[in-house]
Amino acid sequence: MKLNMMTRYFIAAGLLACAGNAFALEAWSGQEGGDTIEVIFDSKVYTNRWYVNADNCPKDASADNWENPWTYVRDATPAEINEYGNPTTCDAGGITPVNYDAFSAEKNYVTGDIVSYGDVNYQAKSAVPAYSFTPGEDNPWQLYTPVPVWSSTQVYNKGDVAQLDGQSYEALFYTVGDNPSNPANQNPTGTNGRPWKPLGPTVEYSEAELSAAPQYSATALYEAGTLVQFQGQPYVSQAKVKAVSPVDENPWAIYTDWTGTKERVGTPKNPWPAHVYAPYVDFTLNSIPDLAKLAKEQNITHYTMAFVVAKSGEQCIPTWGTAYSMQDYAQYSKIKALREAGGDVMVSIGGANNSPLAAACKNDADLQKHYYDIVDNLNLNVLDFDIEGTWVADHESIQRRNRVVKATQDQWKKEGRKVGVWYTLPILPTGLTPDGVYVLENARDAGVELAGVNVMTMDYGNSICQSDGTEGQNIHGTCATSAIDNLFNQLKKIWPAKSDKEINAMMGTTPMIGYNDVQGEVFYLSDAQKVMEDATDRKLGMIGIWSMARDKPGVPGQVSPEHSGMTPSQAPEYAYSQVFAPFTSVSDELADGVHSFEAVTTASQRSVEINLTTAAQKSRKFVAFHNAGEGDKYMGHTQNGSVYYGSKRVSGNDTIVTLHYYYAPKVGDVITLVEDVKGEVTVLKKFTITEEMIKLK
Repeated sequence: MKLNMMTRYFIAAGLLACAGNAFALEAWSGQEGGDTIEVIFDSKVYTNRWYVNADNCPKDASADNWENPWTYVRDATPAEINEYGNPTTCDAGGITPVNYDAFSAEKNYVTGDIVSYGDVNYQAKSAVPAYSFTPGEDNPWQLYTPVPVWSSTQVYNKGDVAQLDGQSYEALFYTVGDNPSNPANQNPTGTNGRPWKPLGPTVEYSEAELSAAPQYSATALYEAGTLVQFQGQPYVSQAKVKAVSPVDENPWAIYTDWTGTKERVGTPKNPWPAHVYAPYVDFTLNSIPDLAKLAKEQNITHYTMAFVVAKSGEQCIPTWGTAYSMQDYAQYSKIKALREAGGDVMVSIGGANNSPLAAACKNDADLQKHYYDIVDNLNLNVLDFDIEGTWVADHESIQRRNRVVKATQDQWKKEGRKVGVWYTLPILPTGLTPDGVYVLENARDAGVELAGVNVMTMDYGNSICQSDGTEGQNIHGTCATSAIDNLFNQLKKIWPAKSDKEINAMMGTTPMIGYNDVQGEVFYLSDAQKVMEDATDRKLGMIGIWSMARDKPGVPGQVSPEHSGMTPSQAPEYAYSQVFAPFTSVSDELADGVHSFEAVTTASQRSVEINLTTAAQKSRKFVAFHNAGEGDKYMGHTQNGSVYYGSKRVSGNDTIVTLHYYYAPKVGDVITLVEDVKGEVTVLKKFTITEEMIKLK
């Protein structure tokens, strides 16, 4: 969006008229919009004077440069730079791209050479002679098979080839009865929605020609369209080729320079929890929240970062939402700060918009390299694949993804690396659609080992889930729990050898909080309580929300990427997360001998209880802390049978220790239980106080 000078003045005046005294500070990463923004760039803080475009870089800002909306405010403090990051180049990802020489089929390449082909960079894994392999392409020899004549009753699927009147055609998708020779059914560029792509004259060989074909020679230079015999089979060259046999593998590997990325994202300190609240974060928004601050103040310690997609449908390059590079994204500083605070992230590949890597990358080896590199360089313990929209029905990309995930898992196993893989799918109250079931069945058949199946309990488009104006009736929450009930039955059929406990642990639920995209569907705070109770009872593997940026009130009834559409009285900031955050736990058991640690209320008092075996209570030390934003305050402890600042009661073989809050508890306070073994402290559980936890009975 470009603005003329007069319009800029009016916008600037409007901004100044309504601007407050402080704005959320963040690292510059190509922010765009008319709201007032403050960013850090090259150790300085800038703000926009009017509408700012993504390609407006603060580096070019000056008081007399009216083509650039950024203006200098002050120098950034070291603390701000450490928290938010400090990009120094005008690439939105914070990195200056290197331009490599274009690939030439006529050149010889040695091991390690890097070239550019189709806007993608490739590196030679071994020597590549001239007229041999093209980066990202299949072997230039194709096995010859006669092209069948088109039949009006034959079903053709994507990739099938048929001939008619001496011309060949390729089916671009499912088709039956559509005559490929009719121009009304032809789609030469793949852009007009018609089923057939013309391939040109049909090439056919007689039995005599096939028998007379010469044997393949590694020293010969073959023109495109040459017929040879190799190991008793006929092959036809698809391009000029030399020194490549029909069974050789392409030595070109897709190349991304990940230098420094591992350091920018930091390293997780703890394993991924067995049961986790991991809200989705739209990692392409300008208003990405401070994840480390949320971990400390709201006990939201784990997140799902969305979405990694292909740069375009034809470019096998991973990006954040097509806009930002994977290598040096300025927002990585927020992941690093979160990990330093003890939290972690998983990354979600896919989403409803843009092209997934499994569709844009036609070569399995290239796709595997991307999956491996994303996990390796972002230091991930868990990876999510979000498969929705038209892609949940695209069998070609589904099959390619499953093949490559299996190959990548095999690679991790050889290295002794454990990476959990989740698939996220759309769902109805009645369960997965047939397309979703196919995704999982094909994954099972391909040998993929799934840590879990997360479902988007949102946007059902079903009349029974219409819930606008029904706050407290839990209509949308019931749709979500019904979806999980039916998902359970579907997963049991797909993996019958798994126990009920294992199936529950591999399920996840992700509602869209507040107003959904489907008109009339609203997920209220009471729905969140219902989903939380069901997830806790089942011991699900995951709860998510779409999305973290939406967990705050906004314009009532509005669907927005940056608020829930609820009023402050219905759902104040982080109200949904305060319900779900206590779900996170490392395992089903807090520690050997410790059954539970939870808030309790009676008619007259509020407290916390530790339920543990009497043997553990008599021989070990457990301490509780209360954090109300002022650091951890000692509540009390039990040690070697005694209780300090609390009481105990025996129940069978167990002892229940009751401790009292340091402060009068309020929503948002964080309570922590640790075990102390000769000064070595292990955190067993944290939970955040919710309104329900402090209501007197």
